[in-house]
Amino acid sequence: MEFWTVTLISLAAGIVIVIGGALVWYMGSLVKSAYQLKIDMQADMEAGRKRIEDDVEKKMRLIKRDIVDEVEKIKTALQTDAQRRMNEIADTLGKRLTEVIEEWRVQHDETARLLEGLRHDITVLDQRQRNLRREQKPVAGEQPPAAGVAEAEPTPTAPPTASNRPDPAAAAGSFAAPAEPPSPAVAEAGM
Repeated sequence: MEFWTVTLISLAAGIVIVIGGALVWYMGSLVKSAYQLKIDMQADMEAGRKRIEDDVEKKMRLIKRDIVDEVEKIKTALQTDAQRRMNEIADTLGKRLTEVIEEWRVQHDETARLLEGLRHDITVLDQRQRNLRREQKPVAGEQPPAAGVAEAEPTPTAPPTASNRPDPAAAAGSFAAPAEPPSPAVAEAGM
């Protein structure tokens, strides 16, 4: 082998080794760049995710605050409306109660007047009954009245109306237990 052949083969082998080394170095730098690019992309994605989470969290806080404010406004409005309705109902019931009490008083006064009129009528009837009994009792030494003689009739009174109509139960109670007949001294004084 000649010198030039060995030199050319050596030179070709050197060039192949240099080109191979350059290729290995270039491939290493490409792999390193790709790895660095992957790390940068992950960092960017992580930063973007954090930024999105922060934005979402801020928006959620604002939405929660708005919802709480709206709920408070609605709650206040409902309480105010309920209080207003309760006041209206209380006023209405108070007026109605006053009307009912006034009606009761009027009816009570009318009933009291009616009862007083009935008591007066009963007293008058009791007096007439006593007078009739006195007249019917024979006085000592007199003959009992003859059968043909008409009995004394009470004086006519005004026809009964709603205000002076006697209550049958009260009248029956009054007649059921008549007062004691007057003593003979009172009976003689009355004649």
